[in-house]
Amino acid sequence: MDAKLLGAFSASAESTFRDMFGLEAKAAPPRELDSQEDHGWDITGLVGLAGQAHGVVAFRLTRALAARLLAGSGVAAASEGEKKELEGGLVAEVTNIVAGAATTALEGLDVEIAPPIVIRGPNHKIGWPAIAPVIALGFSIPEGSFEIDLCMRY
Repeated sequence: MDAKLLGAFSASAESTFRDMFGLEAKAAPPRELDSQEDHGWDITGLVGLAGQAHGVVAFRLTRALAARLLAGSGVAAASEGEKKELEGGLVAEVTNIVAGAATTALEGLDVEIAPPIVIRGPNHKIGWPAIAPVIALGFSIPEGSFEIDLCMRY
């Protein structure tokens, strides 16, 4: 995966966290993800990409971090069920914003983004398309860590 693509997603994640939550996300070096490896993520937002660039983008984090981000946004839930629903909505929205801003930054590519879906559960697995290696972009913030995973071809 080329540096321009990785840079666009890294910059998008950093600006999204700065603008939405007032948090400075520090990026770790990109790494190739083994699709069978265990991980500590509880919740993942996924979007599919189609057009001149196609593949899957995932925003992955712990439920504890999703709860902290939701609380930091000023949104309060009346029940545990509502909190879970709001956390899912937040994860979906961040996934959509990061993917949308990154693909917009890739000038000259006509890309469509599918609506996000959210997957929950400890150590859940994603069936990545066999079109390209999966690259993990890890980030840390004072409240925890998160990851943007990319499997794209263009």
